[in-house]
Amino acid sequence: GEGTAASGGAIRISSANAGATGASGALRFASGSSKGGNSGRICAGTGASTAGRGGAVRVVIGSGTSSAGGVLVLQAGSSTEATGGGAGVASGRGAGTSSGVVRVRGANAGGGGSSGRLAFSSGTGATGNSGGAVLGSGTATAGRGGRAVATAGSGTSGAGGGLALVAGRDAVGAGAKGTGGRAVALGGEGTAASSGAVEVASAKGGASGGSGRLVFTSGTSKSGNSGAASFGSGGATGGRGGAVSAAVGSGTSGAGGAVCARGGASTAATGGACAATGGEGSAASGGAVRVASGNAGGAGSSGRLVFSSGTSQTGNSGAVLLGSGSGTAGRGGAATVSVGSGTSGGGGSTQLASGGSAATSGGSVLARTGEGTAAS
Repeated sequence: GEGTAASGGAIRISSANAGATGASGALRFASGSSKGGNSGRICAGTGASTAGRGGAVRVVIGSGTSSAGGVLVLQAGSSTEATGGGAGVASGRGAGTSSGVVRVRGANAGGGGSSGRLAFSSGTGATGNSGGAVLGSGTATAGRGGRAVATAGSGTSGAGGGLALVAGRDAVGAGAKGTGGRAVALGGEGTAASSGAVEVASAKGGASGGSGRLVFTSGTSKSGNSGAASFGSGGATGGRGGAVSAAVGSGTSGAGGAVCARGGASTAATGGACAATGGEGSAASGGAVRVASGNAGGAGSSGRLVFSSGTSQTGNSGAVLLGSGSGTAGRGGAATVSVGSGTSGGGGSTQLASGGSAATSGGSVLARTGEGTAAS
């Protein structure tokens, strides 16, 4: 009944309690079927409130003392001729403040189990594409866009939870010709300022362990080329191109980390090349390539530089070439070999030696000036 000065009367629908060996009675709310039109709707909701909060709607399943708790299923209707019904969960709109929160989570675990997992997945497709899974925040017209965060739980007595981003693979079996899905991480576009950064980093190590390593690698291939791994910055129309840096951490109680750039090996053909090239300057100078070792501390030597080709078992070893390119409208670049001076000891030596031979003549040493076709 209506309460003109106090609360209105409640309506309670419940089945009777069960006896010692049976189940309590079921409750069923359903509209009738329809042969030539839509079946009837079911609406469950609370009324609006002019001077207070809107009433809550709760669907709570009973707990079980000797077996699993009851299951809660929210399922839209299927269709044999058209698209199946949608299932939506939306929070309430806040016309003057923030909108309501939507929270989906598994319950906490007891003393001897795990907390319930969450699975967000689209259904399979028999003759077409399966449905997409979209996780994101809405746009903001006068503020920042909302964040989307995926965080795995920490472990107090075991390893922290893993976080995997895996794209879909092609179907396995005869006639499968599709490519596996891509996995993309993109920073947000900045139409009036800088675009968003993409940062991939491992966490710091504890007192007795190392920080997590980062691995960037393509997968293996059975009958074709393996995938390329590319690290680069985008082009710039009104500024400098972005720098690419590979820097290794320093060590306070041990050696600094090493940097290794190596071409791939081959058992049937030539090994892969390893190239370091400065950028082309179409209107000015090309970029420099500098190879230098680090400066030494108070009690050590600076690191040495070694330029050497590999050994060969059945053929010639690789040549070592040091030179400059030709100049069509200027001088050819100089090639200089200079040894450092010593302030408290002798200056460094310069040695030019040809290779020896156990079966034939040793290698030659040749010093030759450049030819002048029109002058000296």
